[in-house]
Amino acid sequence: MAEKIFLKCSAKEKTFANGGSILNLGIKVADLLEFAQRHVNERGYLNLSVQSRREIGKFGDTHTISLDTWVAKPKAEAMHESEIPF
Repeated sequence: MAEKIFLKCSAKEKTFANGGSILNLGIKVADLLEFAQRHVNERGYLNLSVQSRREIGKFGDTHTISLDTWVAKPKAEAMHESEIPF
């Protein structure tokens, strides 16, 4: 498994009395732009994953954000009718 690449940010979940919640993010613009330019994919997207932390961080962070590096495998070519075994 490849090493995760984390976005430097603050991600804190706030839970309300009615059961709802919101995820507040704090990201320096310069850090976000540099991260995005370095990790943009061939189609122009920046794919990120948000994960909850096992323990709350020392600054109250409840989540982390990392680069989603998953790439779909190319589909196998369709078999010709004469190659089907049944």
